[in-house]
Amino acid sequence: MIDWEGLRDLHLEEIEGTYLNSAANGLISIANESFVSDESTKYRKAPSQYRTTFNTSAIPAIRKQAADLINANTSEIALIPNLSIGLNLFVKSLPDSFKCAFYKGDYPSLTMPFVVANFDVKFLEFDNHEVNLYDLELFLQTEKPDLLGLSQVQWLTGYKADLESIGMLCNQYGCLFLVDATQSLGASNIDVKKSYVDILGASGYKWPLAGFGNGILYIHEEVMQQYPPLSSGFNSFTLEGNTPVYYPSIQSYEPGHHDHIAFHRFGFALVQISELGLENIILRTRRLMSYLIQELNDTEIKVIGTFDINYRAGIICIKSKEGLLQHLTSKKIEVSERGENIRIGVHYYNNEADIDVFIKEVLLFIR
Repeated sequence: MIDWEGLRDLHLEEIEGTYLNSAANGLISIANESFVSDESTKYRKAPSQYRTTFNTSAIPAIRKQAADLINANTSEIALIPNLSIGLNLFVKSLPDSFKCAFYKGDYPSLTMPFVVANFDVKFLEFDNHEVNLYDLELFLQTEKPDLLGLSQVQWLTGYKADLESIGMLCNQYGCLFLVDATQSLGASNIDVKKSYVDILGASGYKWPLAGFGNGILYIHEEVMQQYPPLSSGFNSFTLEGNTPVYYPSIQSYEPGHHDHIAFHRFGFALVQISELGLENIILRTRRLMSYLIQELNDTEIKVIGTFDINYRAGIICIKSKEGLLQHLTSKKIEVSERGENIRIGVHYYNNEADIDVFIKEVLLFIR
């Protein structure tokens, strides 16, 4: 039996008020902070030896943990500081004639590297905030894009896409499938092979609860062969004797030295996900989301998108009103305002009491 309340204390002990903002910033546990503090002490005592051990032992272990989480090969996983850096390196490998497609309103870190690189970029429309598979198939047939990019969970609505159905369509029509998993890694099942995902990136500071400065970039080996990386640095070279030799590989996306503190936080977080069990985390979050949805459904509070829990991970959004965010903040309830919506991010360290506080204050304000 998992002690969820004990885990709550490890993450929220020093938080004043009600924290429902994991969609903006997942909270590192006290245990993780203690672990990296010990690692920092070890580094100060023997820096060179520490970095050698970190590079030869810790990094391969973290890479394996990340690969296992999404059912990838370690040779397809780059450990990157954040998604934006990973995608800006990836677009350098693509030809000028590359044709891309995204959905309007998707996160700029996913779309803008392709826009700024001056590729032919088309934008699809969501159907009531969701992906319409019929419309998508028609688009793939007629427009024939080389790549479709999509966030598994939308930052403005909380809608969770069916990666397997979308990936099958992309595979059928010869279109690469790129997934931004920043709002889902660590809170949703991801199987890149089963879902025909060709490229996937995620930062670790949200649902994995790993803090800033770490993340992953997955690129299928066949995609790397088709579009060899055009980035390099000392960390992406192979030493042959004492001579650094460059071979294009997934490590081309790791051109600089890894921050041992940032990636030890990431490694600790991945171990915790494994020990708790991703399915248990999903079930816990799903129960809390179901409770939140039921409470919202019993009120006059307008939800953005569907109530269907199958299309939700840990985010739900409601229509905002002028002054609502300020009211919630004054009551020490932390959420985010995104566009015209209030976004609520529920993680396993939350409980029903957090949701009750939120519902109570929203109702007091709108009535």
